[in-house]
Amino acid sequence: MLAAIAWRNVWRNRRRTLIAAASVFTAMVLSLFMLSMKQGSLYQMIAAGVNQVGNLQIHDTGYWENKSLDRAFFEHGQFNPVFKSIPEITRVVPHLQTFSLASYGKQTKGIVISGIDPRLEDQQSGLSRKIIDGHYLSGRDEVLIGELMATYLKMNVGDSIVLLGQGYRGITAYGIYKVAGIFNLPSREMNSNLLYMGLKDAQDFVYPYEKGLLTGYSIYLKDGTQEMPIKKQLEKQLGKKYEIISWRTILSDMLQTISVGKISNQVFVLILYLIAAFGIFSTVLMMTIEKRKEYAIMIALGMQRGRLVWVSVVETIIVSIVGVLAALTVMVPLLTYMHFHPVQVSGEMAKIYVLYNLEPIMPFLASPELFLSQAAIILGLSFFSAVYPILYILKFNVLNAYRH
Repeated sequence: MLAAIAWRNVWRNRRRTLIAAASVFTAMVLSLFMLSMKQGSLYQMIAAGVNQVGNLQIHDTGYWENKSLDRAFFEHGQFNPVFKSIPEITRVVPHLQTFSLASYGKQTKGIVISGIDPRLEDQQSGLSRKIIDGHYLSGRDEVLIGELMATYLKMNVGDSIVLLGQGYRGITAYGIYKVAGIFNLPSREMNSNLLYMGLKDAQDFVYPYEKGLLTGYSIYLKDGTQEMPIKKQLEKQLGKKYEIISWRTILSDMLQTISVGKISNQVFVLILYLIAAFGIFSTVLMMTIEKRKEYAIMIALGMQRGRLVWVSVVETIIVSIVGVLAALTVMVPLLTYMHFHPVQVSGEMAKIYVLYNLEPIMPFLASPELFLSQAAIILGLSFFSAVYPILYILKFNVLNAYRH
């Protein structure tokens, strides 16, 4: 009976009900849109970082602390049985990194040499699609350099670059390589300081006396949530000779930036919730004032105040659910579309994205957890707003309410 009375009360004054539902709808739409955009940006930063460094990395113990080439190790097939025994591993990318001086003509520059497997690296990062001049690595004694490095050294495709540095175990590393292509990556630092060469060329450059020298492996997983169990499994199988580093350690600086961003997001969302709460409360307050005479008549006819309280609560629940369902009906398809078709960023904002090695797009998150959490919060704010009519019904004077 109470539910039936509440249902009839809600739709007896459709205009008032629609205003109340619109308040809930607006709060839900704003919170979903802003959080989807904010969280999408954070996930974009994390995904870009993990795609570059891997979910896990394997190094010789102590390499991560000093990045010395003397902490490199030789790979002669001892890792293959371990990798094959873990089905969650989707890709293993070997790498050999070292520092060197690069020279062309009268220009000299300190650079980072990254020895890569051209096929595996292209499958993971799509490096060949970022070549703006020349071609991708296709043979021996070829290198790729960044656009800014080419400008500084005044080099073009086909020129020969001289590399001189310290090799493995203190030997002198030197070589002359042909520039096969010039790439343009989102990061200015990488465009300026990074040189790619084939893994075999890099191994011969730093230590030509034995094959298989590596500074590490990048491990990519099917499911990032399985990172810690797989890390423990690798540590158990490989022993103390090797260290397993999580992307969280490798990208610690980025995670600190994200943590600061999350704090600012929480402050912003709190302000948004306060605005939404006041909007919903003002609507409930208006409904309560408009229905003072109705409440007075119902109590005068013998209805108990406790039952009238339940009628008011059910009315609030109905109005809140209508507003939330309307918001979900609009926002679920909209945010899902924007998740798969992100907004392209241009102008000065695009330059900022590129500066942080991010694709210049504005991604949106569309996860069930986001929709459910925001629906629960907005419903909670709506129910909290029902406290006022409850207190009013329990305390108001029937005669004064009827007169006014």
